[in-house]
Amino acid sequence: MKWLHQIPFFRLLLFFIVGIVVQFHWDVPVFLNLSFFFTAILCFTLAFLPKISRQYDFRFLFGMGLALLLFASAVFLTQSAWKQSEWDSSTGNRFYRAVVIDEPVAKPKTRMCKVRLLASGKKAVIYIPSDSLSQTIVAGDRLSFYGQLESAPPYLRKQSLAATGLIRKGNWQLEENTGNGFSIRIQALSVRRMLLDRLHTIVPDRQSYAVAAALMFGYRNELNDTLMQSFRNIGAAHILAISGTHFAILFGMLYFLLSFIGNSRKGRFVKQLILLPFVWGFAFLTGFSPSVVRAALMLTVWGVGEAFAYRSFSLNTVAVAAFFMLLFYPLYLYDVGFQLSFLAVIAILLINPHLMKLYESKNPVLQYGWGLCCVSVSAQVGVLPLSVYYFHQVPVFFLLTNSFLLPLAAALLFLIPVSLLLHTLFGTVAWLLFSVNQSLGWFISVTKALDRFSYHNIHDVHLSLWDTAVWFLAIVFLALLLVKKRAIYFFLFIILLLIQGLYYW
Repeated sequence: MKWLHQIPFFRLLLFFIVGIVVQFHWDVPVFLNLSFFFTAILCFTLAFLPKISRQYDFRFLFGMGLALLLFASAVFLTQSAWKQSEWDSSTGNRFYRAVVIDEPVAKPKTRMCKVRLLASGKKAVIYIPSDSLSQTIVAGDRLSFYGQLESAPPYLRKQSLAATGLIRKGNWQLEENTGNGFSIRIQALSVRRMLLDRLHTIVPDRQSYAVAAALMFGYRNELNDTLMQSFRNIGAAHILAISGTHFAILFGMLYFLLSFIGNSRKGRFVKQLILLPFVWGFAFLTGFSPSVVRAALMLTVWGVGEAFAYRSFSLNTVAVAAFFMLLFYPLYLYDVGFQLSFLAVIAILLINPHLMKLYESKNPVLQYGWGLCCVSVSAQVGVLPLSVYYFHQVPVFFLLTNSFLLPLAAALLFLIPVSLLLHTLFGTVAWLLFSVNQSLGWFISVTKALDRFSYHNIHDVHLSLWDTAVWFLAIVFLALLLVKKRAIYFFLFIILLLIQGLYYW
């Protein structure tokens, strides 16, 4: 087993990712993948034979077997996931019964509903004309409809959605909900709806409510296009998407409140026993979206390690969270949010400690501000190439944005649940709810003020996949040069520039 400890989990994750990518783009034949499985079993068998296990020259067998097993498993799981989203479009118009599995999204003339078809178990996106009846649809409702569903485009198939279609007016109806079996996600969305109704009572202003709902519960359907564009313009859209930042803020608050328990081994265990249910409780209230689950997983892995005295939050921690998500659904790898969030965390782990060493202050306010800037710069550097590749813009004021908005977001993540609790206990008392409404007003005002700058973004920056890879490697080599101060990284950077020059020659 000591061989397992000599192989970092992050490195093993790379073999799993390679398997997903290879299968997705080239479709590995079944017989070839079976040969990988059998080779892996052979390596394991040889590795544990007494005569071979004692010889240093054969120490690679266990690692090779594990790498082949991960690769072959990734290929098999990716094949299964892609097959699950296949759809036969030649069936024509048919009658379907389905369960709504997510909150409907309002479009200009329709309501977009994600459903699970009861007959096949496959998932689909249907568009229902917007009217008084369709506006009452919520997650967990059962629908029956008649129409033709077409095979979903690739970007939807990556989200496990097999089909899509427009249902004409009069060709659908709500069924009596006689029970669809237990679904923790449906239950979570039901509880979230109840809390959102209560939030709307204590935050009556429409814009403020939309921001509070997005910030606290990940519900963005109420955000209007103008306000959402303001957040995008200043590079702050990520603040409104429940992510690791939100979990880190809430976890930090709770960790501080429990500091009286102490830092002994027993104390750490008790703290995590209290904190981790809160983490998953918050994930439950936000509806278990992929970004929420990956953040909760990373904190859980760290929390379990801290409880048992393995306290370092390392690349292996990130790798464990990524592995379990990809094991559950391999095509999460092609989700933009998945890619950006894990790159941001990796960049913070690798770059932030070195930036923090550049300046230290005994003033806690200045040190907090410097730490916030370092985290923001580290994350932005890590995701910049991929962000430009997908969104074709470079946020100029991201540091200024995060410096102003993140502290306000942290305050709101404390004030919103406190206000909900006060409302439950004492009802609508204006002076008790003043702070949350005022803070939301400041949050929106700061956003709009930053958006008034003329050059908050550099637009229309188009990168090819090759350019993105070169840019990313250039950042890696420069970062390693600054940290390690070894000439090899400078030469690798120069070689990279020469290759890029030859590519465009």
